[in-house]
Parts: sequence; C-alpha cells; structure tokens
Amino acid sequence: MEDGFVDQYSANTDAGIGTVHSCRYSKQKKPVQNNDFLSCSTCINNGPIKVYGIFSGFNGGDYTAKFVMNRLVYELFQENPISPNLLPFQVCEEFRRKFENTAERYLLSSADALNERLLKLEDNSEGGKNAVSRINQKIRQGTTALVIMIINQDLYVLNCGSSLALAMNSENEVIQLNTNLHNNDNPNEIQRIKSLGIDPDTVLSPTRAIGDLKRTHLFEETEAFKNAKGPPVISTPDVQYFRIDPSWRHIVLLSDGVVQNLKEVEVENIATEVSVRLIEDHTLTSTAQALADSFARKHLDAFITMTVIYVKLPEVNASAELYETVDSAFSTMESTNTTMFEPCSIPYVDAVGFHSGRNYDKMRKFILMSKPPK
Repeated sequence: MEDGFVDQYSANTDAGIGTVHSCRYSKQKKPVQNNDFLSCSTCINNGPIKVYGIFSGFNGGDYTAKFVMNRLVYELFQENPISPNLLPFQVCEEFRRKFENTAERYLLSSADALNERLLKLEDNSEGGKNAVSRINQKIRQGTTALVIMIINQDLYVLNCGSSLALAMNSENEVIQLNTNLHNNDNPNEIQRIKSLGIDPDTVLSPTRAIGDLKRTHLFEETEAFKNAKGPPVISTPDVQYFRIDPSWRHIVLLSDGVVQNLKEVEVENIATEVSVRLIEDHTLTSTAQALADSFARKHLDAFITMTVIYVKLPEVNASAELYETVDSAFSTMESTNTTMFEPCSIPYVDAVGFHSGRNYDKMRKFILMSKPPK
C-alpha cells in the first residue's frame, strides 16, 4: 500500500482539523460510537505549496481513503512534482491528471482481488461462495476526495464526491468554491446518468468516487445497470481555480458526512457557526472541532464520520491583488467556463515568431483571458 507519504511533510500551522468519528448523537446529545466509516484528512505544506484534503471513505472504505490520500500526496510532491512556476491552467491540468493517476493506481492495487474473484465465481462450493462474498465486500469500498491546493495567492479546488469547500470574507459572506457536488440531487449528474440509459433513482450517492469497483468496473453485474452504456459512478474530478480575494479570511472544508447530515446546507448558518466559534474558541483545532461537534448535533440519526478543516488565511494588501476565478471543471458533461475579472494591467510578452502549435493556442487563450473587459 502507498503509505506514509503524508507523514514526510510538515503540517500547516494555519489550519485545524475537527472530526466526529462515525458518531450518532442521542437525544441527550451524548455520542454513540460506530466505527464502520472513516474520513482521512490532511493539512501539509511543501515549500510554497500548501495542501488541505478530506478523503471520506464509504462502505468501510478506510483503507481506500488512506491509500488515495497518500498516493495523491506522492503524485503531487514526488512523482514529477507540481511546480509553482506553472501557469494556472497548467496547474489545473496537472492536478486533474495526478488525481486520475491515483485512481488508476488504486485499480491496479485491486487487480489480484479481481482476478481471484473471477476464478472463485466458477467455484460453486460453499468455500467459493464465501470467498466471492469476502472479495465483494472489499471491492465495494470507495472514497470521495476534496482537496484544496494553495500556491502563493492561487487557490485550486479538486472535488470528486459531495464534500463542500467554502470561503468566508471579512463581512462573513460565504463563497461556495465547488458548486458541482457529485450526488443524485445534482441536475448535471442526473443528466449524465440518464445519458447512460440508467434510472438515476437506482444510483446512490456519491456518483463520483475512487474505488467502489462494483459500480465503476463491474456495474453490468447489477440488474439496474446491465444494459448501461457506461459506469454510473466515475472517478473524474472537477478542478477549479481562484485567485484569493484580499477580503477572504477563512476557508472551511466540510466532509461528505457533514453535507449528508445537513442535506440542504444553509451557508448563512455555517457562517454564523464559524463566527460564534471564532469568538468562543481561540485555536484553529478547537474551532474546527467545535464546528464538527455543532454540525453533528444538527440531526440525531446519522451514523457517519463528520470532518471539518478550518483554514485561517493571512491578510493581504488589497491594492496589489487581482481576483479571478476560472472554472476548469472537467467531466463527462459539458461545463461552463466562467471567468471574473477586475481591470488590471496586461504584462508585456515577447512572442515574435511564435504563431502556431498547441502551446501557442494555450498561451493565446490565456492572454485573451487576461484582458480587462471593455
């Protein structure tokens, strides 16, 4: 297993993690433990690059969550590491590619189990059936991922699943950083699933994840999916880019468990909760833990891990900063690329004799995007 890569890097001192492990609060608000699920989370830095991530395992997917967390860190920092010198669109492409590499690596790690299952399916003995049942339990494990990467004042959000990332400004206004949650309430995901010839009501959330091989690679064995044109669950992530606004003060990451427990998240309520905790709690970790406990108490019947990462952003000089967002979300459905700009000076680029090729097209697109609106 890819293990220990996260431990090689120092923790970010600007973030705290709060977790309620597979806990249901009784009517007396006393926690009742149930350790069937596990969220892995990390806040690490590697020089100018900071990474914050929540990996929410499901179907007993604690192994999968740990695998994906460690492998993705390896991909980002050790296997042809991402360079701070890359342009934003290049970072988005690399971020997405490295996540897809992680998904492929996990599939390769499951090859022995899949081969054994294929052989045992031909064994009609009690032992053969028990072996298939054991393997099925293993390959059903999956994990979602929400990862924020900050390079100087550039912020990148990678999402595969239904965790939620929010930015809060000095006025306690909330900006949702990943607007496309991958669940069966999302119209885009419903349309994608319908286009495969599948009834969306037969597909449980999350609709995107790593692992979950019964729905990603063996989906035709399921009666509801046997005539499908493709898998109902995919591991394709969305990647979005933001220039950190000078007014932003906090970033809050909420795991799938929090979103599922609140179901219809009222971002204003989250902002209020954060504001209250900032007054009552004086450390990053205590703030994150207080938020996790508060969200866990919203409903009484949730047996699921809830994780909150709270990040405090440094104050920056507003006059020197440009704020922009580029949605470079890549999926099987078409996504609308949106860009927000404030007027800025256009840097001089000497590109004499540089008129063709893939890099030229990308550079031309980037420069055109950099022009202020008329």
